[in-house]
Amino acid sequence: MLSTRGASWAKISFNHGYQNSYDPVSNPNGVWLVQDDLAQFINTHCQFDKICCTYGEGFTGTIRLRNATAKHLNAHFKPAQSIDPEQITYAAGVTGLNEVCALVTCNPYSNDSILLGRPIYGSFSKDLTMRTGVTLEYVDVGDTDQFSVDCVAAYEAGFEAAKARGINIRALLICNPHNPLGQCYPRETLIGLMRLCASKGIHIISDEIYALSVYKWDDDNRPSEKFTSIREIDPTGIIDPRQVHVLYGMSKDFGACGMRLGCIISQNTEFTNATRAICRFSSPSQFAMEIAAKILEDQEYVTGLLEKSHRLLLHGRLVAEDLLAKANISFHKKGNAGFFLWLDLAPYLPLDETNGDAWAAERLLSKRFTAAGVIMATGEAYSAANPGRFRLIFSLREYAVREGRVFWDNDLGDVVLRVDLPGRRW
Repeated sequence: MLSTRGASWAKISFNHGYQNSYDPVSNPNGVWLVQDDLAQFINTHCQFDKICCTYGEGFTGTIRLRNATAKHLNAHFKPAQSIDPEQITYAAGVTGLNEVCALVTCNPYSNDSILLGRPIYGSFSKDLTMRTGVTLEYVDVGDTDQFSVDCVAAYEAGFEAAKARGINIRALLICNPHNPLGQCYPRETLIGLMRLCASKGIHIISDEIYALSVYKWDDDNRPSEKFTSIREIDPTGIIDPRQVHVLYGMSKDFGACGMRLGCIISQNTEFTNATRAICRFSSPSQFAMEIAAKILEDQEYVTGLLEKSHRLLLHGRLVAEDLLAKANISFHKKGNAGFFLWLDLAPYLPLDETNGDAWAAERLLSKRFTAAGVIMATGEAYSAANPGRFRLIFSLREYAVREGRVFWDNDLGDVVLRVDLPGRRW
C-alpha cells in the first residue's frame, strides 16, 4: 500500500507521546526534566499580539528575530565580519536545516555524499539522508587526535578514498563544540579544514549549537578549551566565504528544544535563497519566534542564564566523573563543552551471549538499559569506530545525578545508570 520510501520510513524509530519525565517522589523510575528559569522568563515577559496568529512575515524568521539573533551572535561568536540579519534563515529546528544542507549541496541518488568524522552526533544519519537521496562518508582518524591539525590529513585521505570509489563529496560537516566528545576545535584546526574544503571545492558546515555551553575548569591542572566559531576566522586567503555555513539554535544553550527554532548563517546568497525556498516546509511558529526574540534582545538576562548554566554544567560534570571513577568506568576526559560524557563500556559487553559479536553485544546491553528505565545513545548510533561506547547525559540536578549512580551488579551481569534523555537539560 505504501511507496518504497514510505515503507522504509515506517521502519525508522521516532519519539512520540509521553517521555516518562523523572521525579524523585512521584516518578522515581522516570527521567528528570525541567527548565525553571526559562519558563519563568517566558511567563513573565510574553504577551502575544494577534499577529502571531497569522503567517506574519513568512516562513524564514521575522525581521525582529533575525536582528536579535545577529546582535547575539556578533556579541558572543566574535565573527571576523559582522553577521548581517539577511545572512540568517530560521526553520523549525536545526534538524530540518540539517536536511536542507544536504538538499542544497548534494544531488539526489547520484553518489553525492557529505563527509563527517567519527564518532559524531547520531541523528545526522537520519537528518541528512532520510528524504534526500544523499549518502554519508565517515572518516576514522585512528590514533590521531580528532581535534588537532593532524586530523586534516585523515579527512583528505577520506575524501580521496571516496573519490576513488566514485563518491562525490560535496560538503564537510563538523560539530563544534563536538557531540559526543565535548571538545572544541582549535583555531588552527579549523583553518586547516577550511583550506582543505577550499582545495576540494566543497562546502564546510559547522554545527555550533553547543557554542555557549562551554564551561571552565576550576582546576589549574586541567586547562579549559575555548570555543572558536568558524565565523571568527577571517576567510581571506583561506576559503571563499560562500562555502562556509554555520548552524545554531535555541535548543541547547537555552535548554529550549521545545521551542523548535534553529537557524543557518551563510554569506552565500544563492545558498540562502535555496534554503528559504525549502523552509516553507518547516516554517517556525510565530509564537516561538516572538519568545526567542524577547530572550535574545535581553542580553543581560542571557548573560545571567549562561553564567548559571556554566556553573551547573561544571558541577554536573564533576559529580558524574566522581561517580564513574568510583565505579571504575572509563570515559573521555578531555573537553569542557556540552552536556555529556563518552563512556567506554566495552569491558561489560555480554559477548558470551552474542557469539563474540561486539556490536550485537552493544545492542543487547542497550536493550537492558532501556528495560531498566535508562536511555543512553549507543556508540553504533554515533558511528563509533569500536563497539562499547555510550553517551551519558550529566546535565541534571545533583540529586538526580546521584540517584543515577553507576554500579556493577554481579547477579545481573549488567551496568545500570539512570540518565537523562539525549538533548534534555535543566
